[in-house]
Amino acid sequence: MLTTVPWWAAILRIPFSIIGPIIVVICAIGAYTVHNAFLDIALMLWFGVVGYVFKKLDYPLAPLVLALVLGDMAESAFRQSMILSQGSVSIFWSNWLVGSICALAIFVMFWPLISKMMPGQARQRQAEAGE
Repeated sequence: MLTTVPWWAAILRIPFSIIGPIIVVICAIGAYTVHNAFLDIALMLWFGVVGYVFKKLDYPLAPLVLALVLGDMAESAFRQSMILSQGSVSIFWSNWLVGSICALAIFVMFWPLISKMMPGQARQRQAEAGE
């Protein structure tokens, strides 16, 4: 791998107006070869547009990567829990440790709304915006 480092560095010198379309064509070929379906190319283009919008909106990349990596495992674990408890969500409150972790997760999820409703925080945000 170390012997190819100069080649990869040379690729970085190619202008994006040339290398961009090449990357799109290679991605389209790779997407098409999976199932030999045009739908895969359309999905590739759609997610490319979504990625571009996310980049323009300064959306953080780390949560998306975590969701992509951990999403399947979390879904499998949730399904297993629901089967074990016969569809009852009370399994997530079955003991103090699991209940406290679930409560903390819900609290963190709703923290932006909670902080906006706090009266002292509104004055502090107005003071910071005025400076």
